[in-house]
Amino acid sequence: MAPQSVQLLIGIAVLTLGRRLFWIFVGTAGFLLGTRLATQFPVGGPEWAPLAVALFAGLIGAIFAVFAQKVAVGIAGCVMGAYALASLFLTIGLEGPEWMWAALVGGGIAGAILVLFVFDWALIVLSSLTGAMMIVQAASLNLPINILIFLVLLSIGITIQARMLERR
Repeated sequence: MAPQSVQLLIGIAVLTLGRRLFWIFVGTAGFLLGTRLATQFPVGGPEWAPLAVALFAGLIGAIFAVFAQKVAVGIAGCVMGAYALASLFLTIGLEGPEWMWAALVGGGIAGAILVLFVFDWALIVLSSLTGAMMIVQAASLNLPINILIFLVLLSIGITIQARMLERR
């Protein structure tokens, strides 16, 4: 894993800014995954190789988040909204092509907007969980204290990011 001071700083950033700076959250996820893979499947080489793998995975995650996040979320919401409204129309007997077009367009637009709204809250919770966990792991305290600190940090992260969301 990264040095404790680096892990602590990344944890604080993800805890408080995970939704706003989505690329930090995704980059951190890539970094953590890269760290796990590099330590689970060592291939030899220099001592710094696992850290290099983790940094590379984090960089790829951050780049992907910057260029694809809005598109991916928008497409997923659009598809699911269109599917849900089309299924509803079929269930109540509205089966003509004009109804299906209305369902696909209206459901797609509504689904994209809904997922983007829900996505913010999902990102707030997930980034707060990740940041709190990174901070607790960097602190290396005993179990009862870790749980208490984790819950307090989780609450703080969600509160800070929710307030940022309200000001948007």
